[in-house]
Amino acid sequence: MGRPPSNGGPAFRFTANEVAEMEAILQEHHNGMPSKEMLTSLAEKFSESADRKGKIVVQFKQIWNWFQNRRYAIRAKLSKVPGKLNVSSIPRDESVPVRNVPQPVAASIPAHMTAPMATSVPPALVATAGRASSETSFMEFEAKSARDGAWYDVATFLAHRYLDTGDPEVQVRFAGFGPEEDEWVNVQKHIRPRSLPCEASECVAVLPGDLILCFQEGKDQALYFDAHVLDAQRRRHDVRGCRCRFLVRYDHDQSEEIVPLRKVCRRPETDYRLQQLHAANDLTATDQQKTIADPSTAPRTFSSSVEAMQ
Repeated sequence: MGRPPSNGGPAFRFTANEVAEMEAILQEHHNGMPSKEMLTSLAEKFSESADRKGKIVVQFKQIWNWFQNRRYAIRAKLSKVPGKLNVSSIPRDESVPVRNVPQPVAASIPAHMTAPMATSVPPALVATAGRASSETSFMEFEAKSARDGAWYDVATFLAHRYLDTGDPEVQVRFAGFGPEEDEWVNVQKHIRPRSLPCEASECVAVLPGDLILCFQEGKDQALYFDAHVLDAQRRRHDVRGCRCRFLVRYDHDQSEEIVPLRKVCRRPETDYRLQQLHAANDLTATDQQKTIADPSTAPRTFSSSVEAMQ
């Protein structure tokens, strides 16, 4: 890897006092999202502080992102998702924004909207939606905003329509935003099942060439953008969790950056890799038990988790 970050400038950071104030507000709201008015007020207050006045203007989206990611981190810490690979019991580092595992408050496309769009929705979306409906009672989606090119969680699908070209569009309300931020979004290009945050043990499922959703921290904003993995540097995990690093190239500006796993959200299509790894681990455990009984029957084992998936 060895290439330095090139995201256009130093990463934006909240001060310790700002974080403490936001933590207190989050506790007062019982881990709920504060109102837009309160978030706007915080942005104005922080921008007028002695450390920032005349230098850096704190934006509403930066405040919103902090609350959204912090809420997700708390939820992920308090709840464990069944079926996840448990290679390591090392706790994940919550010091930077991460996305949560799916919560049962997802937006679903109403039946009267899915029927006329059935022939136009991308096959991958239909297949994933079908799998989700058979496994759970809900499914979460994310949408790409035309305003900044970033991806946001969808809270509600409000309406649908067809363009003159025949392309279907849906009107979405982004999670944490009000009606004034509603957008019409192309179903085929900019609506998809929600990307999945990576637990420390899931780094093996992120491979070079993968499309991922990556948290890019710039000078003036910190948002989730599409990126492709160029290289992966595997490192031994320690008490801090996963220490692997990934060289990624963002699709929207072609900039490259080395990022830790906690900034990476993988696509649901990569679930099969973890399933393969589960199967390989189960097979290895069974073979080891047989070997104890009869050492002469010892089979070849995978030398690495990545090899098991290839």
